[in-house]
Amino acid sequence: MACKAGLIALKRQSLREHCSAAGFPIPAKPPERRMNRLKHMNSENHWNNSVRTFALALALLVLLSGFGSALATETMIPEGTDRMFYAHVNGSVLPILANDNSSADAFLDLLETGDITIEMHDYGSFEKVGPLGTVLPHNDEQITTEPGDVILYQGNQITIYYDVNSWSFTRLGRVQGLSQAELKEILGDGNAVITFSLNKEPDMIGRFDFESQTVLLNSGYRMPVIGLGTWTLDDDEAENSVYHALKCGVRLIDTARYYGNEVGVGRGLQRAIDEGIVTREEVFITSKIYGGNYERAGGIIDDALSDLGVDYIDLLLIHQPGADDEGVYKAMEDAVRDGRLRSIGVSNYYTPEAVDEVLSFATIVPAVIQNENHLYYQNTELQEYVKPYGIVIESWYPFGGRGHTGEHFGNEIIIRIAETHSKTPAQVILRWQLQAGFIAIPGSSNPDHIAENYDIFDFELTDSEMDEIRQLDRHERYENW
Repeated sequence: MACKAGLIALKRQSLREHCSAAGFPIPAKPPERRMNRLKHMNSENHWNNSVRTFALALALLVLLSGFGSALATETMIPEGTDRMFYAHVNGSVLPILANDNSSADAFLDLLETGDITIEMHDYGSFEKVGPLGTVLPHNDEQITTEPGDVILYQGNQITIYYDVNSWSFTRLGRVQGLSQAELKEILGDGNAVITFSLNKEPDMIGRFDFESQTVLLNSGYRMPVIGLGTWTLDDDEAENSVYHALKCGVRLIDTARYYGNEVGVGRGLQRAIDEGIVTREEVFITSKIYGGNYERAGGIIDDALSDLGVDYIDLLLIHQPGADDEGVYKAMEDAVRDGRLRSIGVSNYYTPEAVDEVLSFATIVPAVIQNENHLYYQNTELQEYVKPYGIVIESWYPFGGRGHTGEHFGNEIIIRIAETHSKTPAQVILRWQLQAGFIAIPGSSNPDHIAENYDIFDFELTDSEMDEIRQLDRHERYENW
């Protein structure tokens, strides 16, 4: 079987090249001249019975030869196939050839809408299993799995087998070109965060694209990396601020039920749409709901949609930990499934333990965590902890919040860097936020400041400048919620 070095090379070359380099035979198709000869032999009508018997036997041998080649290539990736998908896990990529059935078709269609990230755990010492977050059609039959089988169980759980098991399953596909030992090594022991994707290239989720000014969320949707916060704005202020933000190029608007300005945000959005500045699909709307329970949360989501005047909300967050986060989150998951929401997440969850609690009941992994994040509280520890889940951190108070902006803008290092780039301190801080991998939503009702905050894509901080700003971290929060 392939050596470990070959496994690493799998990330950089096609499986066919990988197998050749590792010494695997790659059978060719049966020679065309043999097939032509078979046709000629079958067309002759003057042979005696013994010759006909010989011809039939020879034809059978040729067909079996072709069938043998097909069997030999079962673990090879067919060139040009459109039925490949990939599992990204622990820095490796598992190529999977989908089965030809309605369940696999539905799973491929689901992946067309975006990558799916699942926390999967060991079960029975033969599989990794995790919740799919939706229900697919399943055609269960009694089968014995083989290492590498990707299985749909009860329509709503997905498993990757690294050993055998017999049960009633639907096979979605099979990992290609890896031995059982290699597969087990890649999957590792204990829980594993696995992203299923149609994209072979890893690490696309969570990567900031400064050309499109967006980041790909684990929900499969792209989110702008710079936006407008509307905290403390009333409806009229929110309307004008949203309108001016959209007019100058901003495409991310952040609000919340608690802010009491969703009506104004909706009016500003509609005004920009009516003037042909944007379409609804070009604008990413984030809102937040407080706790409660499952029943109340469903109604609150409908109220938010009504106040905003939209058919769907791009991202909805639990505003802060409450009494029944599980019930609220499950109501949000239901709203994703029926199309009222596209992505979901949480806000004001600052520790791995707090995130773990959400992950313990979530069937849809949070796409975003919105927290206090600024020069003096960078919380890179949480950012690194949630990165394997494809979760992106978003910063409210990117300037430290009201009462603290002066201290941030007046920092000597920030001023010096701003002078170097002929930019303002605010622009340097926002550019640092983005290059550090944080979505930023500075708030303002001043059209000039809104435009200034957006004008940060024509310069780049150097590695040494980024390191200087990183050293400013004091691990100090200003708020206590």
